[in-house]
Amino acid sequence: MRKGFILVFVAIFFVTNAQETEKVSVEKNLYGLQLGAINLSFQYETKLDRKITLLSELGFELGYATREFENPDSKDQKATVVAPYVTLEPRWYYGIDRRNKLGRNISRNSSNFLALSIRYNLGEKPILNTGDFNVVSYVSVIPKYGIRRSFAKKFNYEFSGGVGYRYNIFSKSDGCTCEHNNTVVDIQARIGYNF
Repeated sequence: MRKGFILVFVAIFFVTNAQETEKVSVEKNLYGLQLGAINLSFQYETKLDRKITLLSELGFELGYATREFENPDSKDQKATVVAPYVTLEPRWYYGIDRRNKLGRNISRNSSNFLALSIRYNLGEKPILNTGDFNVVSYVSVIPKYGIRRSFAKKFNYEFSGGVGYRYNIFSKSDGCTCEHNNTVVDIQARIGYNF
């Protein structure tokens, strides 16, 4: 009888250990489109490690630019700009194990994440520029916190935000009097479709 209890206890121990060591992982590759309030992009997300991915994004961003004059008699000029951008963003989906343990959906990397967004915006080569002045390009580096959830098989939504650094690329000889270095706030609310 005692041997039977010991065998049952050992079997239960191994079964629970096996369940605990079963680790879930992010998707190997995801392709999709994302639509936000001010941008539209094509994304490719590839797995680097069990919880880490690299998101590559190519898209178009809507922006507004102002050219201010020091002379009070001159009226400031404003422009609406649609410019292409490229983003590389390593992501750590730290909440994927917890969501799986709670029986929640983890498909298409549905989890909370931390990321480092590195973006290059080609403002000087816009698709659309309603002003008669040049807009500067920039590079930004922004640590972000976000959540991603999937629904209806192929759709997802994403909320993220962060504060980081932006470097405006221009030459003083171009007549730009703006600053090279800026603090930037990035808040995103996007809906997407995965192929």
